[in-house]
Amino acid sequence: SAALSFQTGGNIAEILTQSGADVKEGDPLVRLDALPLENAVRQAEAGKAAAEAALQAAEAKLALAEAGIARAEAAQKGAVAQLALVKAGATPEEIAAAEKNLAAAEAGIVTAAGNRDAAVRVSDAQVQSAQAQVAAAQAQVEQLQKSYDDIIDLCFDLPDGGEICPLYGPVEENTRFQLEAAKANLKAAQTAEAEARSGATPAEAYFAGTGITLAQSQRDQAQAQIDLILEGARSEQIEQAQVGVDQADIGIQQALVQIAIAEAAVTQAQAGVVKAEADVEAARKALDRMTLVAPFDGRVGDIGVEIGELVGPGAPVIQFGDFGGWQVETTNLTELDVVAVKLGLPVDVRIDALPEEVINGVVTDIAAVSQLNIGDVTYPVTVVLDETDLPLRWGMTVEVDIDTE
Repeated sequence: SAALSFQTGGNIAEILTQSGADVKEGDPLVRLDALPLENAVRQAEAGKAAAEAALQAAEAKLALAEAGIARAEAAQKGAVAQLALVKAGATPEEIAAAEKNLAAAEAGIVTAAGNRDAAVRVSDAQVQSAQAQVAAAQAQVEQLQKSYDDIIDLCFDLPDGGEICPLYGPVEENTRFQLEAAKANLKAAQTAEAEARSGATPAEAYFAGTGITLAQSQRDQAQAQIDLILEGARSEQIEQAQVGVDQADIGIQQALVQIAIAEAAVTQAQAGVVKAEADVEAARKALDRMTLVAPFDGRVGDIGVEIGELVGPGAPVIQFGDFGGWQVETTNLTELDVVAVKLGLPVDVRIDALPEEVINGVVTDIAAVSQLNIGDVTYPVTVVLDETDLPLRWGMTVEVDIDTE
């Protein structure tokens, strides 16, 4: 048997069973009012969607940065090749290679322009995520506003002409605080949506545009290298080719920095998703704790609450038992008696309510720790009864005769 209780307190919203009902393990029995926790689950799920959208955006930026390092390495190889061409003098093959490098640099301008456009374009995923947060926040505000209005309107006239509002006080204050917090959350979500719709910041747009500048610079360098090759190597030409190599090296370092930044952003976004998933799981578990369920197959005994009643955590709500068999627990075997009792001894049990009946049983447990009963030190002994069709009831008084011979 078990005295079932909630882990948390609240008002009884539903009683889903009745005394004497046979239920299965996991069947819901009683529910508390769980509206705040239902809202918390929806808010946690909206946060998870936002975290997943942020992770997708961070992964897209990482892919862009990885493409950037490939371009930077290609530019560096080209600059080194051009320097070697200037120093060694032109051959038909080298001239052809320089021309191909120029064509690649011009193609790089087109690619950089495309990357810039992609970077400054408003992200649909970010906008949709922001809209989802606004919708969730709006729904929470509306629900809390309705609850608060109901509290304010729930007043009754008294016979003496006065008025009583039973939910004023802690309930009204708590709901009002939740409503204010929900409104602040809605405002923040609306601000985030506006930022998502506005697209890239000036700084982000500037950074995206630097790719075009770099590509144009590489194109100019490629053109200059061809001119140098055709004119023949001069000291200033060699110096200029070396500058191109140095700039390409800087480009690689910058690309590596961007990859590191993007990888850190992905790691942070992944942590955000993990936290959001944990928040959803915690919110769902908290919501599940608002429903009292059967811990095993059994029968509902006494239901000690009514709908609307406020119960505290740990307060007994339902007496529950497994009626698949019957047990008897002694209350008056003293320390002098219990030493003669052993597991497996046969027992005769007589029920006060059925004085003519005797039920057989066997000793299955002897308490290791004593109890104090009306001044006597006693040791409870558990007896399992044989199957019977007698009309036994939970809590009946019986007389136990243990055969210790």
